[in-house]
This record gives sequence, structure tokens and C-alpha cells, in this order.
Amino acid sequence: MKLNDITRYIQDNNSFILTTHESPDGDGLGAEYALCETLIEMGKEVEILNSDPLGPRYEFLNKGNLIQHITSETVYPDNLSERTLFILDTDITNTGTRTACLLEKCSKVLVIDHHTPEKNRPMEGWLNPQASSTCEMIFQIIQKLGRQISRNSAVALYTGIVYDTGSFIYPKTTARTFRIAEDLVNRGAVPNEIFTELYQKRSIGSLMLQSLVSSTLLLLMDNRCAVQVMPRETLIASRAEYDESQEIVNIPLQCGTVDVSVFFKEELNGTRHCSMRSKKLVDCAAIAHKFGGGGHKTAAGFRFRNSFPDIQEKVLEEVARYLT
Repeated sequence: MKLNDITRYIQDNNSFILTTHESPDGDGLGAEYALCETLIEMGKEVEILNSDPLGPRYEFLNKGNLIQHITSETVYPDNLSERTLFILDTDITNTGTRTACLLEKCSKVLVIDHHTPEKNRPMEGWLNPQASSTCEMIFQIIQKLGRQISRNSAVALYTGIVYDTGSFIYPKTTARTFRIAEDLVNRGAVPNEIFTELYQKRSIGSLMLQSLVSSTLLLLMDNRCAVQVMPRETLIASRAEYDESQEIVNIPLQCGTVDVSVFFKEELNGTRHCSMRSKKLVDCAAIAHKFGGGGHKTAAGFRFRNSFPDIQEKVLEEVARYLT
């Protein structure tokens, strides 16, 4: 599907559910908020139902409490079997176990995403790996539909773009990205306020977590590969929320010699993740795909069940193919 196909589908249908990936971030949340508000303005039936709650840093986005997460008390719409499920900023494998009911019962599932898809995961929807963010794609959808973007949606979309471009520095940041950002600022998004909400309201726990994780730092392959580890005991000791670990993977890239940063981490419930970031040389998405994950060339990740030493050995073997 292309942009025109998605907008035509929205115009021709009336009932939707929106969701995004586990541990939702600024791009997924911003995209679903803005699309939800647009669909409401068009007179459509629509709800946002995510597997996980939004973290404290994103509460400023959720005007009107449009963003909801699934709990044991969630009451699903009576017409769930008639609704289209839009999955934003990920594919059908990464929306979380709580969304199984949506995937099973919704009449159609469409993906809107800017990540590079795996060849063995056929998906229906609009995929645009050239876009800086899913929020950039949602902006295009709203424009194509001829709808106005409210101040709240402008804030949501700007937040997603800032988050997924690393504040406009990642490789997929283009002139179009800046033009869209300018448009959103003109509609009421205030850059310094959004930056403050995202990056300058950290908890004491998050600072303690950064300190504890930094103590695990290893520099390998002639100081070109940085590795950090966060078992759940570290998370407990810091008293931080798991969501507050998201930016730690980026810190080693501030070192001039480091080409790739790999961060192995564990949630309180025992779920384990590997996050990878690179400057350019290492293809993080290609490595993540080998372990059942995905993402971009410079930012990707996956879940794993192995022990930390076992998965670290396997991932570093893949990284070494690029650096040695």
C-alpha cells in the first residue's frame, strides 16, 4: 500500500483500533495520538489500546486521556470484529502479548511503519523506511486527508520526530523532516518545552541507574564497540522505572572511537532486551533481524531469553563482522 491507499482506506471505513509496540516511545505514542485525534475529528469510531502503559515522561502528550493500555479490566468494543487495527511504528510481532485479542478479532490489520521490514514477515500497510519517523508519515496522512492538525497533535507529532531523529541528528533526518517540524511549530509545538519534557525532567532513580550501568561499560574491538549490561537487580537497586533506561544505550556513542553501542537489559518481570545504536558502519537492523528483532541501520533491538553472557557472545560475533 502507498499513502493514497491508506488515506482512501481511512475515508472508506469507520471503526478503528490503534496500537504501537511494547514499551511505547515518543514516536509510537505521538503517531497514534495524532492519528486518533484526526479520526475522531472525521467522525470515526477509534480507540488507542496499547500493551504497555506510557511512561511518566510521556504523560504530557496524553491530552484527553486518549492513550489507554490494556489491563485485566479492559472492556473491548462490542464491534471489535468490525474494526481495523492500525499498528503504528512496529510490525505485528512486537505489539505485546496483551494485544493478542486485537490481532485475533479485528477484521483487518494494517501496519504504518518506517522501520525496514524483514523479508519473511509479509505485512499489509504503508511501509516507508526512508521516513525519519512514523510521526512524519502520520503528518503526511493527515495532510493528504485534508484535515487540520490541532496544537495537541502538533505537539505529539513534533515529539515523535524529535525522539526518533535524536533531536534532528540521525541519518534519516532530511529537509522534509525540517519542513514538517517548522509546520508543527507554527501550529503550536514549542521546541524547548518538548525538549524539557523529554530530557530535562529525569528522576533521581534514572541518574542512579545511569551510574550503575556505566560501571559495567566494556570497550572492545580497539575501543570501537561499547557494551553495557542492566540485569533487573540493577534496576531494582536504582529505584528507576524500566522506561528510564531507554537513553543509556546512546551515551557511549559520545566517545570518538566508538562505532557501535550494545546494551543488554532486563525488565522487572524478567523480559530481556538488547538495544543497539551505531554511527553508520554497523548495520544494527541486520544484526537484530538475526535474533528475531528489527529496527533501523543505526538503531535496532530484539528480545532474548539467553543468559547475558551467552547472548553477548553471539551478538558480538555479529558486530565483529563489521569492525574486524
